Amino acid sequence: MSWANERQQLLDAMLRLDRLGMVSGSSGNASVRLPTEDARDRLYLITPAGITYEKIGVDDMVVVNHELEPVDSDGIPSSESLLHIAAYDARPDISAVIHTHSIYASTQAAKAESIPPVIDEMVVYIGGQIDVSEYGFPGSPELAENTVRALGDKRAALIRNHGMVAVGPDLNETMRVAELVERVAMIYVHATLSGGAVRIPDDAIAAERGMYLMRSGLRENQD
Repeated sequence: MSWANERQQLLDAMLRLDRLGMVSGSSGNASVRLPTEDARDRLYLITPAGITYEKIGVDDMVVVNHELEPVDSDGIPSSESLLHIAAYDARPDISAVIHTHSIYASTQAAKAESIPPVIDEMVVYIGGQIDVSEYGFPGSPELAENTVRALGDKRAALIRNHGMVAVGPDLNETMRVAELVERVAMIYVHATLSGGAVRIPDDAIAAERGMYLMRSGLRENQD
């Protein structure tokens, strides 16, 4: 199978992120789970390593198995592929992952500072506070493990000294989350610089968190 539609959609998503300034050069990456006849055949479509957005094309998207071995070409998948696989393993509810180096989210990542729930929609659509991971070297298992831990059951996390990751049930929803994270990060940075941001009241957070869990088909972790 060529997965032509999935290839085009993934390329379109990355070109949109480039136009929005959320990635640059060949930085950032994205992936989707691929539909297969046998659920045991875990295949993923992921953006390639080292190809700039001015040169990238549909055929550069790389199909890999769970061990990150290319299955339909000799392409090289993103250097952050371990992060994508770790996210899929931890979150059976997601089918797309986007990693950006957007300015305001990266500012918070460089500060190693989470973004508290200061805008209602970040709780409803992301799940609450956007936590920041412990540091991990780029492309390493540590980065993947630390990021997934920070992600928890939410739709986004900051990657310390690096950038941001967004996840979702499909590529379109994950794009919306990635764009929302950057907008929330921009609001929080500006609010902090102009006197400080105020958290949403706890009762509102609880209600909106319930809305998020219902929308996502998840249950609150009682541990």
